[in-house]
Amino acid sequence: MTSFNFFGITEELPSTRWQALFDTVWPAYRAWYLRDGDAARPSLAEAEARLREHMPELVPTWRRLVELAGGDETAARMLTLWNPPRFLPGCSQVALQSPEPALLRNYDYGLELFEQVHASTRFGSRRVIGTSDCLWGLLDGMNEDGLAVSLAFGGRPGDGDGFAAPLVVRFLLEVAESVPEALRRLQTIPVSMYYNLTMIDSTGTAATAYVGPGMTPEIIEDPVATNHRGRHPEFPDHARRFRSVERQDLLTEAVDQGCDVQEMTARMLGPGVFSADYDNAFGTLYTAVYLPLRGEVEYHWHDRTWTRSLSSPEEEIIVTLDEDSPEPIDVTGPSAESDFTGPPTGASETSAVADTLGTARQAIHDLSHSPDPAAFSALLSLSAEIGEAMGTSARTMAEHNSWARVAEMADISRQAAWQRWR
Repeated sequence: MTSFNFFGITEELPSTRWQALFDTVWPAYRAWYLRDGDAARPSLAEAEARLREHMPELVPTWRRLVELAGGDETAARMLTLWNPPRFLPGCSQVALQSPEPALLRNYDYGLELFEQVHASTRFGSRRVIGTSDCLWGLLDGMNEDGLAVSLAFGGRPGDGDGFAAPLVVRFLLEVAESVPEALRRLQTIPVSMYYNLTMIDSTGTAATAYVGPGMTPEIIEDPVATNHRGRHPEFPDHARRFRSVERQDLLTEAVDQGCDVQEMTARMLGPGVFSADYDNAFGTLYTAVYLPLRGEVEYHWHDRTWTRSLSSPEEEIIVTLDEDSPEPIDVTGPSAESDFTGPPTGASETSAVADTLGTARQAIHDLSHSPDPAAFSALLSLSAEIGEAMGTSARTMAEHNSWARVAEMADISRQAAWQRWR
C-alpha cells in the first residue's frame, strides 16, 4: 500500500501558504520545465505577452506569484504555463445532469507527479476550489456560481503554441459563471496539447470541449469523456492500451441506466474504470465528485471520502492508495506522456541498438584519436549532449516500461531515478 498526504489549503490571495508550497515543489517543477533545455522554453517577454493577450484577468495574480517566487526568471516563465513541456494524464469524466448536476472524474496519473493539494482561493471576484497543479492551475475545480470543469487527455499526440490545460481550467472558473460563458471564453484561448474539457453548471447545462493547438474548440454533446476524441478514436492503438473506449462505454452505460451520483461514484471506483497501474503513471489517484448546488466536492477512495466546500477551513488527510485494481488495465505500450510512435521491442530492435552503439563507439574513438581541433570541440559538444540524451532515454524507457525498470538498469532507487531524469 502507498500513502500520501493530501493538503486542503485555504488562502484567498497567494501568500505564505502558496510560498511554502512553491519552496517545497519548485526544484521538481524547475527540472521538469527545463528538461528539454532552457532554449526549448519561451522567453519571459514572449510568455508574459501571451498571458497578457489571452488571459489578462490572471496577470495580477501571476505578478504576485512571481514576487513570492523571489522574482526568479525561470519561475516567472514557468508560471505563465505558455508552451510548457508535455504532460498528458489519463482520466475519465462524467457530467451527470440528474437527479442533480454533478461532475465526476477519475484522475489517473503517477503519484510522483501529483501536487497533493486541494486549493480554495479568491483571486478575483469568485471563490474557486479545486485540485491544484502547476502551482496555480487546476486539474478540476468549481466556482461559487456552480460552474465545474475538469480535464482529461484527448488522445491525439503532439503539441503546439498554447497554454497548459490546468491554467485554462483555472481561467474559465475565474471568469465564467455558466457553461455557455465558459465555452465562449474558451474560443479565445490557445491550448498547447489535446484535451477533453468536461463541464457542467448549476442549471445542469453540460458539455465537453475537445481542444488543442491551432484548432477551434470542438463542442461534443456527450456527458462522458475519456482519452480520445468523440466516439471513434483517431489513434486506436493508444485508446486500446489505456482501454479508453471500454471506460467510455462502461460510464455511458451507467448514464443510460439512470445512475445517481452515489451509483456513478461506485462505477468510477469499480472494475474497468478504476486503475491501479501506478508504476506506469496511470493509477487512479482520486475520484472527485463536484456538486454545484451544494458548493462541495467529494474526494473518494476505496477506504474513505473527504469533502471540501467553498467555506472549508484548512485540513490535511492521509490517503492510502489501493494498488489492487478491481480489473487491471493492461498498459503494455507508451504511457499517457508518449507520442505513441515509439519503436516496438524484439530481436531485430535489439540488433539495431547494438549496431547503433557500435557506430557511436567507433565515431567517438575516431574523434578522440584525431589531431584536428574540431574533433576535440565535437567531443566537448557531445559530452554535454550525452547528459540531455540520458534524460530523454530514461523518460522514454519509463514511458514504455516503468520508472522501476529505469532504476533497476541504473542501479539506483526508483525515487532517485525519477528525481534525476523526470
